[in-house]
Amino acid sequence: MLVGPGAPQKTINDLIPDVQDALQQRGDVAALVPKYMKRAIQEITESYPFEELRTTGPTVSLTAKKPTYLASFFLNTGDDYTVHSSFALFVDFPNNTVVSPVTYKTPAAIEVMLSPATIGVPSKWTRYGQNIFLGPNPDKNYSVFFRYQRRHPFSDSDNAGSSVIYLPDSWEEIVVYSTAERIAVIKRWNDQAKYLHDILYGDPEFQSSEGKRGRPGLIAARLFQQERDEQMSSRQLMVMVPRYCQH
Repeated sequence: MLVGPGAPQKTINDLIPDVQDALQQRGDVAALVPKYMKRAIQEITESYPFEELRTTGPTVSLTAKKPTYLASFFLNTGDDYTVHSSFALFVDFPNNTVVSPVTYKTPAAIEVMLSPATIGVPSKWTRYGQNIFLGPNPDKNYSVFFRYQRRHPFSDSDNAGSSVIYLPDSWEEIVVYSTAERIAVIKRWNDQAKYLHDILYGDPEFQSSEGKRGRPGLIAARLFQQERDEQMSSRQLMVMVPRYCQH
């Protein structure tokens, strides 16, 4: 759900009855829901984009000839990220009106750009452990900002049930079934676990054919906000002009 001023905030505890419904009203599962729903939400939000978790970090300044920074330098206080959306650099520091993209490369690909002798406008970045590397080395100070999906926050681990769920309402059902599947596995309720897995990911034919045949599950049937926005955008028709030929 979108969480903002005046918006209802549903918590993990609010979905306990739904998980019990998915497990045929078993009364011995309620206490397990917060633990396994937290794990389900962690997996889902590390794998899929959600507007409720997307944000923009602060505009920060790079230091000339310094290519290495803690990842937290580019993030809002207390955040970590699961997926980055864009990394942008203002090439006209300190006016900061002209933006150029900084594109991701693997650590091996950017290694040659980290030499002190390689200096210029940073155009590539990578992450290794807790550090972010920029290449080439900044030839002067630049301002940059980072757009990313923050890791889903949870309340104190001893009271995860009070955690607000930062997902669209349409994904609550997926969270419920994913939690129920995990609990069914723990309870060694194998038939129910397989049944719930198929609800989420599609029937066996759909799973084995990589989505080309069979019945899709709930996850495959969901559209993300960005996909809905793209559906409503205008599309430009390109006029193809054949090359002139003499006969």
